[in-house]
Amino acid sequence: MFRAFITFTIIVLIWHVICLIFDLPSFILPSPKLVAIALFNNFFEILNHSSITLLEIILSLLFGIIIGSFFAILISVSETLKRWIMPILLASQSIPVFALAPILVLWFGYGISSKIVIGTIIVFFPIASNFSDALNKIPREFIHAGQTLGFSKLQIFSLIKLPNALPGLFSGIRVGACFAPIGAVVGEWIGGSQGLGSYMIYSNARLQIDNMFAALFVLIIITISLYHIIDLILKKSIWWEK
Repeated sequence: MFRAFITFTIIVLIWHVICLIFDLPSFILPSPKLVAIALFNNFFEILNHSSITLLEIILSLLFGIIIGSFFAILISVSETLKRWIMPILLASQSIPVFALAPILVLWFGYGISSKIVIGTIIVFFPIASNFSDALNKIPREFIHAGQTLGFSKLQIFSLIKLPNALPGLFSGIRVGACFAPIGAVVGEWIGGSQGLGSYMIYSNARLQIDNMFAALFVLIIITISLYHIIDLILKKSIWWEK
């Protein structure tokens, strides 16, 4: 945490020096002081938008975990299913989210649903990929030991494969926690009147770049905090990996 604070301080100092040296107008690059003032003056409005974006991020991550885990399990249990499912998963990631976003907003509306769908599409693939790789890399001797003890396929999965694959699943969740805000904000950029993405677009259109930077700063704080909270929970959950 201390090193993160030092890094943040250095970045802010460099930012401040750049503004002083080049004497940039505030609508190009506002100084840290102007951004802090904008954050203070619009705190409750930004807080309201932040709560919407945070809800979209959390729900996107939850749906991404559920869908990603489901596909990972399907891929791991059958080579035939893997040959059918993998092209679909790869196709879902080959199309840029900016291209999909307008269509999804049109289909699911300008409310929270379209943002959750966009976020879920971004999040589920790294979770599915990491989890399926972990499930397929379980040492064969572990499987043979379970078979020797007379375990059923369900017992082998629940007692041997799943516990050993959890670190892979959790690695995917960590990546997903960083990607989920992208889906939420992109959806808000495309359509909607609530959320930090919408607030940024609104501020940018009125050349209130200090307000836009304030919202961006809050989004960064949300993303970093969410990542560290999830990381802490996951480390506690797989204590045997320490």
